[in-house]
Amino acid sequence: NLIDADIEDASVVNILMASIHDSDMKCEDFRKGGRALNYVEKVIKGSRFPPAESVEECFTNLLFPNLSGFRRKARFLGYMVKCLLQAYTGRRKVDNKDDFRNKRLEMAGELLERELRVHIKHAERCMVKAMQRDLYGDRNLQPIEHYLDASIITNGLSRAFSTGGWSHSYKRMEKISGVVATLRRTNPLQMTADMRKTRQQVRYTGKVGDARYPHPSHWGKICFISTPDGENCGLVKNMASTGIVSINVTEPLLDTLLECGMERLVDDTSTPLGKKDKVFLDGDWVGVCEDATFFVSELRSRRRRKEVPPQVEIKRDEKNGEVRIFCDAGRILRPLLVLENLNKVKALKGGDYSFQSLLDNGVIELIGSEEEEDCRTAWGIKYLLMENEGNPPIKYTHCELDMSFLLGLSCGIIPFANHDHARRVLYQSEKHSQQAIGFSTTNPNIRVDTLTHQLYYPQRPLFRTMLSECLGKPGYPRARNGMLPRPEYYNGQCAIVAVNVHLGYNQEDSLVMNRSSLERGMFRSEHIRSYKADVENKEALGKKAKFEDAVNFGKIQSKIGRVDSLDDDGFPFIGANLQTGDIVIGKYAESGVDQSIKLKHTERGMVQKVVLSANDDGKNFAVVSLRQVRSPCLGDKFSSMHGQKGVLGFLESQENFPFTAQGIVPDIVINPHAFPSRQTPGQLLEAALGKGIALGGAQKYATPFSTLSVDAITDQLHRSGFSRWGNERVYNGRTGEMIRSLVFMGPTCYQRLIHMAEDKVKFRNTGPVHPLTRQPVADRKRFGGIKFGEMERDCLIAHGAAANLHERLFTLSDSSQMHICRRCKHTANVIQRSVPGGRKVRGPYCRFCESVEHIVRVNVPYGAKLLCQELFSMGISLKFETELC
Repeated sequence: NLIDADIEDASVVNILMASIHDSDMKCEDFRKGGRALNYVEKVIKGSRFPPAESVEECFTNLLFPNLSGFRRKARFLGYMVKCLLQAYTGRRKVDNKDDFRNKRLEMAGELLERELRVHIKHAERCMVKAMQRDLYGDRNLQPIEHYLDASIITNGLSRAFSTGGWSHSYKRMEKISGVVATLRRTNPLQMTADMRKTRQQVRYTGKVGDARYPHPSHWGKICFISTPDGENCGLVKNMASTGIVSINVTEPLLDTLLECGMERLVDDTSTPLGKKDKVFLDGDWVGVCEDATFFVSELRSRRRRKEVPPQVEIKRDEKNGEVRIFCDAGRILRPLLVLENLNKVKALKGGDYSFQSLLDNGVIELIGSEEEEDCRTAWGIKYLLMENEGNPPIKYTHCELDMSFLLGLSCGIIPFANHDHARRVLYQSEKHSQQAIGFSTTNPNIRVDTLTHQLYYPQRPLFRTMLSECLGKPGYPRARNGMLPRPEYYNGQCAIVAVNVHLGYNQEDSLVMNRSSLERGMFRSEHIRSYKADVENKEALGKKAKFEDAVNFGKIQSKIGRVDSLDDDGFPFIGANLQTGDIVIGKYAESGVDQSIKLKHTERGMVQKVVLSANDDGKNFAVVSLRQVRSPCLGDKFSSMHGQKGVLGFLESQENFPFTAQGIVPDIVINPHAFPSRQTPGQLLEAALGKGIALGGAQKYATPFSTLSVDAITDQLHRSGFSRWGNERVYNGRTGEMIRSLVFMGPTCYQRLIHMAEDKVKFRNTGPVHPLTRQPVADRKRFGGIKFGEMERDCLIAHGAAANLHERLFTLSDSSQMHICRRCKHTANVIQRSVPGGRKVRGPYCRFCESVEHIVRVNVPYGAKLLCQELFSMGISLKFETELC
């Protein structure tokens, strides 16, 4: 009766009968008082780690501890068995672990609480041990502050943040990685996108089932495009624009549920529940209700009237006869328009249409992934008005705010994203938009970041999107069509782009740029790098340090670099021009040891600011920032907002560029072959729309999924007196002749990315070698070489270029010589020995043959000689076959 299963289903009856028969075999007359309990106790005591409590205490404290009363627990156990039987017979869907209804996001608060709890427990254990030592000895107990070691908690949290190893949610001694990530600040869009990332923990990389695939429950909560390519694809996701994560609802809901028509769950096993629907609150069976439809509608209307918190999720499962209510933290909710309350918009006082006021008045409500199944949602307002066109009317309950809100922040601001191939949108949203140089902070004069880039003249694109307008702050001056979009999420400049070939210099995705535009400041940026050094603070140190060990800032004549630009305090003056090899911070020990910081290879710049301060560890530290002004040069990387990346291939003078009849000269010339296979017509549409806007057109929106039709864009251009398709008649800048073919031209938003040729260029003739192997070092900053690996070696072997291969791997790397005795084939060492006549000579000598007769000098790589000597130290001797060439 408690299981309440379908007795008419033969498969269920067979399972129940088999279970009863099995119980009878193991425990005879198990129905009689206490026998079953004794049997369970015997089984528990016979387990590997038997609990200390009795079986009754186990049932009270460990089995469903959130439910009070044995009979309530029995009912819940019966419900669980019923769910299991229904799933086994196929009458109930098996829970999907990738469904968002079965997932909860852990926010910073919960993660910090979990980590803090572990360290507080550790501090408590140490405290108890220290107190026990004083209790068992003849010593007196001290005040409690004496025993608490707060550094355990401080150091533990610092270690967790620095190493990234976080305590596991339920495994005591295990750590998980990937919880801590660096907040990158190349531009504000990257910073905001980093803070809206979600990461799914999986046991191992590689195939993890369906965890990487999009799931229908992601709709509107998780962006289905923004995910990194590579090993984290599908595991690291970005939240959609309007997705918010619920926090714990602290208000008690039980009284409200009872007022809406719920009956409490009785604490007996005799009362039949009949056909009443079960009511679950955060998974706990709290009661039953007679009329579930009225109960759910009443609860929802109370939520819209603010009598119930807006983050409460109410789901009616009609098939299984259940009402599930959730008010826990970590669910992703999204706002939808409530159709029955849309008429309240007119009645809002003072035209307050802020999100919070719409939520308070029930015009918008927050919907979770379970409740969304009960909603019939229209994709937009226009779908509500399409009933008369021969379509049967659809009873919608909710409506999307905008279709572009299904995308994440970095995808929703891409113009015409729905016209582009998904891979290109992913490239733009995950890579290019987050590498674009913009204005990273509004207080760059007082910040000391290790490395920052700033664009001198960032511009807002001509087009608008719904998402960028919604991000505008209410305090902004209102334009004709509402708010101005937040410009800091667009990090680029509007360049006049022509789609044409130019002397072959823009093939394979390279760009040709107008030299005069760059000289006028287009895409010019500032590169600031900071150098930091610290010394011990004598006053804060307290104890007297050794005089020789004391380190101070100051200027001394250095052997490791030039100190011409340093003042007597060891810091360069503002505006000093420092080059590679200059000392940037002078620092020396009293014993005379130079500990200064020198600019490495390829590092240079003008001193922007010098900061002297102290940190919490009692150390004085100094920071010197160097500034470089960088105008685009050959090899710098650029990208449009449609994943069309390219490097600068040629700088052409303005007088040699093609020009239109109006005298307009393009800033960038991009190759037409970039479009057909990439499938990015969105860039062409953006250029055509931008051209129309620049000519005063009223159509400005390029919102994904609700973009203008191609006809509307072409008509806007045509009305302005231009070619309908954006093509222009151009004239050759070199000869002045009219070019026969028309060229597509229009303003496009281009981004300068942080990958610059100056940071990548690597060259070397001779330079430093590794002291152990005598091969060139690897690092670019240390003036190192480029690795010629096994695959490159294979290519030269395939070409048959033996002399080139010998030169690469031997002559230019670690050529050296050693001596071999041809008789015994062992190495002969160079030693100093006595010869007859009392003289001493130095030269190669074979200790095996005790002669110098058959010794030859051979050319070998120093690595081979080192290997021979290391094996010799282990007692392994190598023999060398030699042959005269």
